[in-house]
Amino acid sequence: MYLAYVIEVEMEMGAEVVAAVRKNSTEGSASAGPAPKRQRLAAPSGGSGSAAHVPAAAPPSDAERLADLCAEAENRQAAADAGALEAIVAALQAHPQVAVVQQGGGIELIVAAMQAHPQVARVQGIGCLAMVNVCSGSDAAAFARKHRTADAGGIELAVAALQAHPQVAGVQEIGCLAMGNVCAGTDAAALARKQRAADAGGIEAIVAALQAHPQVADVQQRGCRAMANVCLGTDAAAFARKQRTAGAGGIEVAVAALRAHPQHAGVQQDGCGALFDVCYGSDVGHVAARARRQRAVITGAPEAVAGAMQAHPGDAAVQRQGQRLRDLLA
Repeated sequence: MYLAYVIEVEMEMGAEVVAAVRKNSTEGSASAGPAPKRQRLAAPSGGSGSAAHVPAAAPPSDAERLADLCAEAENRQAAADAGALEAIVAALQAHPQVAVVQQGGGIELIVAAMQAHPQVARVQGIGCLAMVNVCSGSDAAAFARKHRTADAGGIELAVAALQAHPQVAGVQEIGCLAMGNVCAGTDAAALARKQRAADAGGIEAIVAALQAHPQVADVQQRGCRAMANVCLGTDAAAFARKQRTAGAGGIEVAVAALRAHPQHAGVQQDGCGALFDVCYGSDVGHVAARARRQRAVITGAPEAVAGAMQAHPGDAAVQRQGQRLRDLLA
């Protein structure tokens, strides 16, 4: 139902693959040694909107090998230190019309690839998934990678992928995951990334994803988490993002997600988290924030969060997120 990688890493991460990607930016698609064994895009179990309808392609490119390697946490910083992000950007700029060069890799799905292949769902999905893999983590180095990704245009790419393939559930899931991942954090740099996502149309793209795939739990969970990450903050810009999200229908789709997937703990946790972050605030003399909370109450958020906590009594995360939302709306 969604894009996924099953990865078996057989080689240590070094500069080899990065060098091959960099070489390809000027010489074409030469290979740099044996590729690790892996299954390509996993076939979906069902669902009419899956990007995995695209047939399995040829052997992995160097950029795809880099994406695979970066799925392992210990390899991510090595890839960044070796110049992976910059090498991938150079490869795409050199081959904007060659689809295979665009498919896979850390942050290679930059503007050139998006403009050259706007209707290739596979390109969009693999690029967003690779972005997720390269930017995963919560330490200082990971946040530095997130910011470098934003500087390379990664946020705009994720938003564009969502906008270009609204009915492809896999792209919607991974695009939301990528945006939420890159926008995670609470420092000044993270707040700037959140605002960049909003400026690119990310809020509306997230809401649209949730509206388009109400029965796809993975889209609902990733969309709610992305919504929470983009709206997180207590400055004036954050309050404006919260208000913009409410205006786009974010409160209603988050409540709908809770109702549609009562047994899915991830949806319940992230749905409650999204509602909290959208409804929290003291903007415009508390009037705007109170209006958002009232909107959530009218939409049925109190009943939905009560159901979440009742359905998952042993899930600490659901209980924690649910209780703080109940307290906020009380």
